[in-house]
Amino acid sequence: MSVPVAGLPPRLALSALVGAGRFCVLGSGAVRWRGVRAAQRRGLSDLHPQLMPCQGFRDSPSWLPRYRSESKSYITSPKLATTLVRILKKEKKNADSLILECNPGPGILTQALLQSKAKVIALESNRAFLPHLESLRETVNGKLEVVYCDFFKMDPRNSGIVKPPIMISETLFRHFGIKAVPWSEDTPLRVIGIFPSKNEKKILWKLLYDIYSSTSVYSYGRVELNMFITEREYEKLVASPQNPHLYQALSVLWQVACKIKLLHVVSKILLNGNRELHFYFFIIYLFCFI
Repeated sequence: MSVPVAGLPPRLALSALVGAGRFCVLGSGAVRWRGVRAAQRRGLSDLHPQLMPCQGFRDSPSWLPRYRSESKSYITSPKLATTLVRILKKEKKNADSLILECNPGPGILTQALLQSKAKVIALESNRAFLPHLESLRETVNGKLEVVYCDFFKMDPRNSGIVKPPIMISETLFRHFGIKAVPWSEDTPLRVIGIFPSKNEKKILWKLLYDIYSSTSVYSYGRVELNMFITEREYEKLVASPQNPHLYQALSVLWQVACKIKLLHVVSKILLNGNRELHFYFFIIYLFCFI
């Protein structure tokens, strides 16, 4: 069922991130691992990301309504979707996990996730895609829920300018019976998506605030982020002091709070043919704050 979004009450807080680019995982570091069972300290084994020529991303077509001229990207390749699901299953043995999918668009990845037995809550910010996602929901016996909202604008600091209608994480999670768990426990859910390329840095800073303050989605536990992000922002995220042009406060704060694991690399040729962008799929494992 769809969740109404108008007139929502004040929020709890937790967040996650989506971005076109590298798929990474952020994980807890040794300093913060006290109190976490050894079985939950998933090792970050070496993975050699495969660079794929990509027809797998597509920007919002011109006929779709846009909010403030924001262009969003969607996964349109079934082959890429299958690859991502295989990576996710390899990273976590529990295939029956709960996943928040950000802006699924045509639902190509959504279908692949459902076929892997995952339970999916699709957070779609474009009304044009809602009828198709609702039709898909009717065929999968409670494995899919569809909500009209934008994950990247959830729990806004300035609620007066946010479209589509504001979504509060506390309301969303309460509606679906998602309960908070201690940070010493395993992840309560996973978030997957693509960062809006125009707002990547702003979103990364908001997520940092939510992580360190244990607010928004992070008030529910160590939410795992599985995101695409542009090469430019990914390199800043993982930069070291040896690279002063990229190493900045954002780099330090993310690396202190989390561990980032690169899983997959996809290339995207822009329409003008003059530039090739690399998108990095990564997982973010969070530290256990105690």
